[in-house]
Amino acid sequence: MLESSESEALNLIPMGVPLPAVSGNCQNCGTSIRGKFCTECGQRTTVKRLTWRDGWNDFWSRVYGFDGMFPRTLRDLTLRPGKAAREYINGVRVKYYGPVGYLFLMVTLFLLVASMLGISMAEFFGSQQAGMGMEQSEGQAKFNKMLFEAISENMRLFSFCLIPFITLMAMLFFRKSKLNFLEHSVMPLYLSGHIYWLSIITLFVFKITGQLYQLNMLGLLASLLMFGFGYSQLISYQGKVKAFIKGVLAYLFGYLLFVIFFTVLTMVIVFTRPEFRELLVSPAKP
Repeated sequence: MLESSESEALNLIPMGVPLPAVSGNCQNCGTSIRGKFCTECGQRTTVKRLTWRDGWNDFWSRVYGFDGMFPRTLRDLTLRPGKAAREYINGVRVKYYGPVGYLFLMVTLFLLVASMLGISMAEFFGSQQAGMGMEQSEGQAKFNKMLFEAISENMRLFSFCLIPFITLMAMLFFRKSKLNFLEHSVMPLYLSGHIYWLSIITLFVFKITGQLYQLNMLGLLASLLMFGFGYSQLISYQGKVKAFIKGVLAYLFGYLLFVIFFTVLTMVIVFTRPEFRELLVSPAKP
């Protein structure tokens, strides 16, 4: 047993009794306190000793995000994406995950699920060409494998590079919205991240069936509808049908511009690297 002097040194307070704030300052940040919460960091001015309930609540807050941030973001981007984007643009920043963070989170989750299922991203992307029945030489197949591996290794950057093109198209189609470039980027970031839920589903289907081309077409259609639905809620100065159509076109033309840009960039790399040119000019297999 501890001696009485040691017990006094520990100065333990009975379970459930609030710990007093030290010298009228917040125990977390040291700011002078007034009221029930610290005005600087938000911590309660009186805190209790840790209990199992505190640990359980902390665990679930980490799983679901700060104060239910993740499930709220997931729910609102599914049911009312335009409302979520508009609130974030208008300054409601604590209620939802930030758009950039949500996109990167979903890309990470997509890669994690692919890894758990043992799916190679090069095989996953390459199955699209196989589904289209395109003949390839051994060198072309090797080049495409290298290209798909480079994309999978830089998936976050690749996904993020699509955003400026969609944003530019949104600024073009919704010029009267008076939103700047960064404000226009909120919707493409949120929706591009949310679309990865569909991509995760395709991973499971691809694992079972080995098919991807048809799934890509369905995914593209779902993406178009999602962008149309989102912009029909975000834009209020014109009719919902008109905003829906413009949202679809913004995504479609933005995606096409990105494909053109990526194709030109790939061609530049190919023509500046002799070893890549040799792979592509080799004849196709009979």
